[in-house]
Amino acid sequence: QQIFDMLENLRQNKPVKPPALQFSGGEPTIRKDLPELIMKAKELGFHHVEVNTNGLRLAKDPEFAKTLVDAGLSTIYLQFDGLTSDVYKFTRGADLLDIKMKAIENCRKAGLSLVLVVTLVKGVNDHQIGDIIRFAKDNFDIVRCVNVQPVSICGRIAQNEREKMRITIPDFMGKVEEQESSRKRSGRSSKYVDLR
Repeated sequence: QQIFDMLENLRQNKPVKPPALQFSGGEPTIRKDLPELIMKAKELGFHHVEVNTNGLRLAKDPEFAKTLVDAGLSTIYLQFDGLTSDVYKFTRGADLLDIKMKAIENCRKAGLSLVLVVTLVKGVNDHQIGDIIRFAKDNFDIVRCVNVQPVSICGRIAQNEREKMRITIPDFMGKVEEQESSRKRSGRSSKYVDLR
């Protein structure tokens, strides 16, 4: 009820009611009432409703994606740091590549679109950004876009370690241009497997 009240309060915003909503966390997919919350958001007039997720439940439970679609979910905002296992071992502490691919496959089967959300870390996955964009393009039937978020380092970490991982938006833009130019010059194909 507290969340319902928050949604109702948000829809009272004036002069313009917000048209979009994202459920974030923590991890929203661990909530048993997530479909009910999505339905309530749609009922209140949020036209676009997203769920921000690591994809674990989507990968393990193919029916869950269908449940979210039936509830009215618009899009999955999927944590997606790269196309190789080593990236996930660094960014998430475990090899999640197969889980990410299975989550994407299950979204495709359910007809649920998604946004690939990359936490970009210098020296870890910045060399893959071109391939990630091409992966998104080649899976455009369900991938709406790629959202890149430069890593935000907080907590206890030495200054020199922090500087090694820091990447800026201009750095990202330069990497995209550099990797696309390099690929075109070499005639190289991408290093991933198309899921279709």
